Amino acid sequence: MSAPVEYVPTGRLRISDLPRLASRHPLVIAGGGLLALLIILALAAPLYAGDPVNMDPFKRLQPPSDEMWLGSDNLGRDVFARTIFGARISLLVGLLSAASAAMVGLLIGVVAGYSRSFDNIVMRVMDGLMSIPTILLAIALITLTGPGIGILIVAIAIPETPAVARLVRSVVLGVRERPYVEAALCGGAHLPKVLWRHILPSTVPALMVQGATVCASAILTEAGLSFLGVGVPPEIPSWGNMIASSRLYLAIAPMTIFAPGVCLAVTVLAVNLLGDGLRDMFDPRAKRRR
Repeated sequence: MSAPVEYVPTGRLRISDLPRLASRHPLVIAGGGLLALLIILALAAPLYAGDPVNMDPFKRLQPPSDEMWLGSDNLGRDVFARTIFGARISLLVGLLSAASAAMVGLLIGVVAGYSRSFDNIVMRVMDGLMSIPTILLAIALITLTGPGIGILIVAIAIPETPAVARLVRSVVLGVRERPYVEAALCGGAHLPKVLWRHILPSTVPALMVQGATVCASAILTEAGLSFLGVGVPPEIPSWGNMIASSRLYLAIAPMTIFAPGVCLAVTVLAVNLLGDGLRDMFDPRAKRRR
């Protein structure tokens, strides 16, 4: 009896491939579907979630009701609305931080992997950045410039860039010695064309998996910084500052902490499932080694 054929992406995904993709790589479907659902719910929040900033002191710490599905917090704000709108912040910071770190790390990793002189200088700088704890570097940058979503994304992306750069560099070091790369150079192809057509495509699978890891880490870092009071401004609903402001009222109104906490856990789980699924998809040997 022959072994089942492993589904390996070929660069073009057709509708007819989805059932086989779901059967071979359920983590991709589960993680990607859950993440897509969270993004849709966050984008459509103004249509159904209510007002996340309106305060009513007469309704503070109310239990769940028809008016406020998850009750209210210590300032009389709708916990459900703040939780849904908080998803916007976490997803925005996570996705943009991962994209920024991936783009900068890709550029640095490709050049460092191909240029030995550039490699010796830049990778030492990357090693220095990797030795600094992410949350401490983010706190230092935010303290110097003040809180805000833009600086928060930059503060999270900078410490995550060295890991991406080192990963891309390791891929480029292996690919640049391949016969087809040497043949392209001997055939008169210009170096930028060789990098674009033969080397960059080889880095995409590893970059996608690392990007999912960076996204999950960025979401947790944003929540931690907001919990400490150095993330997004307090008037903007965020899962981290929701947990921070409600921690004293856990016994009275547990939903004020459970709602953002569960959503944070589910979001990070979805991103990690997607990352694990992408790793299995692009490297079937990793799945067989489990």
